[in-house]
Amino acid sequence: MKIWRHLLYSFIIWAAAFFLILILLLMPNDTSFESGAGGSFVGAEYEYSLESHKDNFVLFFDYLATQGGLGEDRYGQPLLPIVLEMFGRSLKIIVPALILSFFIGIAKGIFDYRYRRSKTNVLGRTATWGVLSVPDLALIIGIQIALLTLTSKGWLFHIDLFGHDSIDNVIMNVVFLSIYPAAYIANVTFQSLQKEQGLDYIRTAKSKGTPAFAILYKHMLRNGMARIFAHTNTMILYVLSNLFIIEVFTEYRGAAYYFYESLGSPSQFYVDQLMTGRVIETIAYAFFFTLLILAASIVANLAKAVAVPVKGGIPGE
Repeated sequence: MKIWRHLLYSFIIWAAAFFLILILLLMPNDTSFESGAGGSFVGAEYEYSLESHKDNFVLFFDYLATQGGLGEDRYGQPLLPIVLEMFGRSLKIIVPALILSFFIGIAKGIFDYRYRRSKTNVLGRTATWGVLSVPDLALIIGIQIALLTLTSKGWLFHIDLFGHDSIDNVIMNVVFLSIYPAAYIANVTFQSLQKEQGLDYIRTAKSKGTPAFAILYKHMLRNGMARIFAHTNTMILYVLSNLFIIEVFTEYRGAAYYFYESLGSPSQFYVDQLMTGRVIETIAYAFFFTLLILAASIVANLAKAVAVPVKGGIPGE
């Protein structure tokens, strides 16, 4: 019963978040411009109108009903198939990045914990905190510069770093997208294992002569999984927020790239005409991205329910 409450709560949060996005995207653009000699821009004044805002909502839903969908883009092509194609292109890097971030992050967290007091700690906690401390964009630029340098010296074969047409683009963007979330999960895993190590059932397992390997993997990690799964929503948000930076920076033309493009330039306008984004297209991309967050949240809640730690004893004994 508890899991259904979590699922219902996730759906309510998603609906409220998407409605808030609609409110922002359908804000009225009632802007009065003042022009000078030769049509030059002098000033602008914006007045918010609740009536205009409500009218925008009515027009939006009337448009959907009239078109029987999202209608056409600025080039006269059906918009929904294009949005789905771009979203599918983004999923090619999102899904592998989520899987890699989770499992590599857990493996790195276990490594950090096992070797926390050894000389290899520089590759453990130090490396994890180093990744978390450096901005994502700086890491990406550093990797790109290193690869380009190695290629120019003939020490590495050519890797296509920009675009979306080759397998190189997909692999590199999966790597770029996985770095920070994997470090985040590694840190969460390390903290979870540290919290488990002082509990009574661990001392009981040690007193029974249970091997350290079994204690770590069979008991500590198993009981810590619920805590790790609780942070998967944050990991997903890291992946999606980084997706916009990576797709725009590497010119990977997926959903995030075109979502950013659809917003338009906030500083570009003509007198008497405010240049805004392509609203229907923007709403479509926002809908699918929030839907992805909802789906990921549901999966995380289900996984967390399965991974609830065993209370009052040593699991499996």
